Amino acid sequence: MKTYPRVTLWGFVFLLFSGTGIAGEVSDFLNKANVKTYDCPDDSFVPQLENLLSSKQITPLELINLNVYKSHWLICVGKNAQAKSILDRILEQDKIDKKSRSYASLLYQLGFIYDVNDDPKRCDYYRQSEKRAKDKFNDIHLSSQLGLITVCDQDKQSLGVKLGRLFALVKMYTAKKDIESLAHIHNNIGLLYSSIGQNALAAEQYEKSYRLGLTVYEEKNQLAPLISVITAYSGSGDYENAMLMIEELGRGNIKVNTPLTNSWYHYALSRHFYRTDNYEALRNSLAKWKIFLAQISNQQMKKLHEWYSAALCLHDQDKACVEAFMLAQQDIATALPTRLSKHIHYIAFLVKAHLFLGDIDAAQQSFTRYSTSMFEKAKEQQKSARVLGVANLHNEILALEESLADAKANQLQGILLIVLIILLLAGFVYFTIGRNYLKTLGTDKLTGLQNEQSVLSLIKRVKPPLNGKVNALALFDVNNFTEVNSQFGYMTGEDLLKSVANCLKKVTRDKDIVGRIGTDQFIVCLKNIDEKTANELFERILDALTHVAFDYGSGESVNARSSMSVYSSQNDFSDLDDVLIEIRNVMRKSLVRQIC
Repeated sequence: MKTYPRVTLWGFVFLLFSGTGIAGEVSDFLNKANVKTYDCPDDSFVPQLENLLSSKQITPLELINLNVYKSHWLICVGKNAQAKSILDRILEQDKIDKKSRSYASLLYQLGFIYDVNDDPKRCDYYRQSEKRAKDKFNDIHLSSQLGLITVCDQDKQSLGVKLGRLFALVKMYTAKKDIESLAHIHNNIGLLYSSIGQNALAAEQYEKSYRLGLTVYEEKNQLAPLISVITAYSGSGDYENAMLMIEELGRGNIKVNTPLTNSWYHYALSRHFYRTDNYEALRNSLAKWKIFLAQISNQQMKKLHEWYSAALCLHDQDKACVEAFMLAQQDIATALPTRLSKHIHYIAFLVKAHLFLGDIDAAQQSFTRYSTSMFEKAKEQQKSARVLGVANLHNEILALEESLADAKANQLQGILLIVLIILLLAGFVYFTIGRNYLKTLGTDKLTGLQNEQSVLSLIKRVKPPLNGKVNALALFDVNNFTEVNSQFGYMTGEDLLKSVANCLKKVTRDKDIVGRIGTDQFIVCLKNIDEKTANELFERILDALTHVAFDYGSGESVNARSSMSVYSSQNDFSDLDDVLIEIRNVMRKSLVRQIC
C-alpha cells in the first residue's frame, strides 16, 4: 500500500484545540493513519484507535476526531449503520469545531451513507461538506463535488453540463498527476453513465478507475470499483467479461478476505448466476453470501439476497417461500427499497411469481409495469444516445472536455448548446441512415463475413488474455480456388468461397471473430482461451472445411482443399500486420515445397 505524509492542517487543529489530553499521541496517530476520503484506513491501526478511544485522559475534541476516523473505517468495512450512529451522536453534542476537517468529513460521510441508501438527504450533506471543505480539505471537497454532480441537481443541470464538469476535473487532475483523485473521478463518470443506461461506457470508466486504483489505494479499497465494473458489464449483456471481472474480484479477495469483500464477491456471483439462469450455482453462492452478510450492516445487499433467494424458491416451485417473500413486499419495513423495486429484472420476477401463485390480476398489473418500464427505458436510452452522440461518443466527449476546460464560465451554456445541437443532428443521421450503411461497410458482399478492414480492426482491439491463456488466430487458405476458377468459371469459384464461409459460420462460436481477408483466405480469432483448446477447435474447423463440397450443375461435385496456419500469443494483436506477413510467408514456403 502506498503511504503519504500526513502532517496536515488537520494535525495542526488537533494540537491547537486538544487541551491537556494526550494531544501528542492522538495527533501523531491521526497524522500517521489518516487517509483521503476515497481510500480506506488500514485495519492494522484499529487496535491503537480503540486503545486511544478508551483512554480516560482524552479530551472531548480528541474523542470527536477519533470517532470520525472510526466511522470512516466502519463505512469501509460495510458497517454503515454503526458509522451513522457514531456520527449522529457527535452532531447531537454540537461540540465539534465546525471549521475543522473532522466536521467536513463527518458531513461527507453522512452524505455517502444516505447516498448508499438512495436517500435524498444525501444532497444536503454533500452541499454542506463541499462548502466546509472548499480551499481547505481538497479530498473532501472533490468527493463532495462528485456526489453533487452525479446524484444531485438532476432537474437543474443537463447531462451535457454534468459530463462537462466531470471531464474538466479529469483534465485538471491529470495535469496534477493525482492518480488517486483521477480514479475517484472516473468512477463517478461511470456512475453517471450507468444512471442513463449507457452500461458499456460505464464499464469502461469503472475499469479505468479500478486499474488506476491498483497503484495507489489500500487493497480492500481496490476491489470496490470491480463491483461496479461487473454490474455494468452484466447490465450491457456482456456476461463473458462480467465473469472475467468476477474471477479477478475473487483473486483479489483471497488477499483481503474481509466480511465486506466476501459479501461483494458472493453478491457478484449470485447476480451473475441469477441473470444467466444458473440456479444450482446460485444456490451455492447464496448460502455463502448469507454467512458474510450477517457480519456487515448493508440493508441493500440484504434485500438483494432476499430477492435472489425468492427467485431460487420460484425455480424450485416452493410456493410457501414465494408467498412469504411476496407478503413481505406489502410492508414498507420489509419491502425492497424503491430504487430496487423499479428494476426491470425485479418486475419481471414479480410477473412470474404472481403467475406461479395463480394471481392473474396481479401478474397483469406487474406486466403492465414491466412494459411501461421497458418503454420508458427505451425512451431514456434514445434520449441519452442523442445527447451523448452515437457513432463516435468518446471523441465527442473529449472534445467537449477540451472546450469546457478552456472556456470562460459565461461561455459554458453557449458551448454546450452548440455541441448538443451537433450531437442531435449526428444522432438523427446515424439512426436514420448511418447505422445500416456502417454495417454494410464492414461486411464482405460475397460471403457475408466481416471484410478484411473490419475483421483486422476487430482483432487488433482484442485485449491481452488472462491467467496463462492465449489469444489465437488461424489463417485458412482455399488452395484450389484458382484451379476451380479456371476449370469451371468464376461463378463456381465464388460458390466455393460461399460454401467455405457458410462452413466457418456453422463451426465457429458467436464470440469468435471470423472474416475474409484477400481473395481466397479466411481468418478466425479465438479470444482468451486455453492454448490446447484453441488448437483442438482449429483442427475441428479444418476438418469441417475438408468436407465442404457442392454440386456445380452437371452432376459433379467440387471439393474445397484448404490449408491452415496457426498463431497464438499471450499478448494482444496490436502487431497483427507483422504477424500476418509472417504467417503468409510460412504458408507460401509450404506451398512451394508441395509443388516442388
